[in-house]
Amino acid sequence: MSSPSNWAALEDFGTLFLYFWHRDFPLGPETAVGARRADWTIHIGIAVRNIATLMGFVTRFERGQRKDAVLRSTAGDEIAIEWEWKDVWGNELEKLKNHKTWSREKGTDRLLRYCVFISYSHTKNLSKSFEHVAGQWEDAKYPLLLILIEYNTSKKTSTHREFKRMHMSSFGTEGRMDLRVAPALPWDVEFSAMWFTK
Repeated sequence: MSSPSNWAALEDFGTLFLYFWHRDFPLGPETAVGARRADWTIHIGIAVRNIATLMGFVTRFERGQRKDAVLRSTAGDEIAIEWEWKDVWGNELEKLKNHKTWSREKGTDRLLRYCVFISYSHTKNLSKSFEHVAGQWEDAKYPLLLILIEYNTSKKTSTHREFKRMHMSSFGTEGRMDLRVAPALPWDVEFSAMWFTK
């Protein structure tokens, strides 16, 4: 049985991802070396699994033509997710767009609720990143939630990335719609009790 159509909306995923991104953050405000690429990949995987749990889905990693994760209900695939450390120009969008949905009922053309692509963009490439995603997602069968973490080059961290903002946009039949821009670093969130010092 599928979950109700108003359950686990694209905006819900975005809100939960922002919360879990800030929670158990792999860096601290005073940390010079910090997390490496693999730590960020695992951090996103943990966030995705936590979101699935709250939404009542199970997480299947590396499923459906090697999607990074698929969130599944008892009826079948609900959300397909990819995340990429490099940028938006790889083959992840194509894999999401061509996802073949697993369904308990064989022979149906059951569509996903939406896809999620989580990636990174240097500040100077932000506009080009949005344009590229819009072009790649044209004629897709389902909406896309793009979570783009903006960064500048810096020697303060071992990854040489200083995260700035998290941009969330949806792409669908109406084109691109901006949903939210939030600080990427938890200690930059105003009024947050997560960090007592900057």
